[in-house]
Amino acid sequence: MNIFWWRKNKPPPLLTVGKVLILVDWDNLFYSLFDAFGVEINLDYRLEKLMEWIKTEIGEILGDKGFVFAPEHLSPLHQQACVENNFKLIICPKRDVRDEQGRLIKEEDTVDETIIWFGQMMMRHQDVRFICLVSGDDDFVPLFEEVPKYGVKRVLIPPTIGSLSKSKALIRLIDKHPMTDKKMILMLDQV
Repeated sequence: MNIFWWRKNKPPPLLTVGKVLILVDWDNLFYSLFDAFGVEINLDYRLEKLMEWIKTEIGEILGDKGFVFAPEHLSPLHQQACVENNFKLIICPKRDVRDEQGRLIKEEDTVDETIIWFGQMMMRHQDVRFICLVSGDDDFVPLFEEVPKYGVKRVLIPPTIGSLSKSKALIRLIDKHPMTDKKMILMLDQV
């Protein structure tokens, strides 16, 4: 007979099958937290707590790393904070939009579409059982609607209540954890 002892302050690990894919919309995360906290944002602390909550409440993280999707203007200080907290950086360059004569009209951000593309590809990965989105942007509703077709559960970590789009459609799409029956959501400004 095997007997396992747990320390009082440390919960037993969740017995989940499969791993958590973390997708971070950097601009949504950073600007929302900056609006809420200003220079007292403490990014290292919040990124550390984000990873800790996922490991404790959801399950093992795929490759022990999350993925941060950011525009080219991501500062070296933010890059360092991401890397030190086990996030891989995916820099998304702007796309030129030109008229019929080839003149530049504007530059488009490609972060959201890159997150969607990457999420659609990775939800088919044999080890992924949870997709954790760190954003409040409704642009990701189609991705969250598609996820259950692959047997994957949806986790949401909006940086703040203010970072959620007005419709709050993402919240309606969050799944309950199969082991705890709790909705899988964390408001990052509350940690």
